[in-house]
Amino acid sequence: MNTADTRTKILDVAQDLIQRVGVNAMSYRDISEAIGIRNAGIHYHFPTKDGLISALLERYSAYVLGLLDQTIASPESAETKLRRYFALFETTLLSGNQDKVCLGAMLGAENESLDSSLTEQVANFYRANESRLVVILTEGQQSGAFKFAGDAETMAVLVFSTLQGGLLLSRVKGNVAEYRAMLERLIMVVKG
Repeated sequence: MNTADTRTKILDVAQDLIQRVGVNAMSYRDISEAIGIRNAGIHYHFPTKDGLISALLERYSAYVLGLLDQTIASPESAETKLRRYFALFETTLLSGNQDKVCLGAMLGAENESLDSSLTEQVANFYRANESRLVVILTEGQQSGAFKFAGDAETMAVLVFSTLQGGLLLSRVKGNVAEYRAMLERLIMVVKG
């Protein structure tokens, strides 16, 4: 495995672990066992756990926000765009053994144990999601498809927090059908 492949594999395994068990339960040993390399190999790429988490957040944010930007730029209706956004969360829940949540949600839940620079990265990820939701929600309001009460900024916070919290609840309850029903109810709320 070349250096770039090893780095990517480390990030892939770390992301999977954090999304399933959290950052505090994940260790370099877990990663090294999953990949079949020594801890020193991980330290070569990521001398500190905070550095690993930071790189992972950068990669994850770029991926998720890139998908959102593509969705926003598409000619689809605001409702279709919102449903595509919801699908990102549902796909995460359905992956693996239905035991994963959004990386941002898991790190947000462990906020108090993270370094301040990491908490700022998580907060930036949240703000970036909310600002993109504002674009979709405003588009829906302007087209007349969305008739929710209040402003798009507050509704974006409501939508994002409902999606994140719903993932955590569905994971605990093991009830994907309930999550899907919640998503449909959320669409109804947004449509007014």
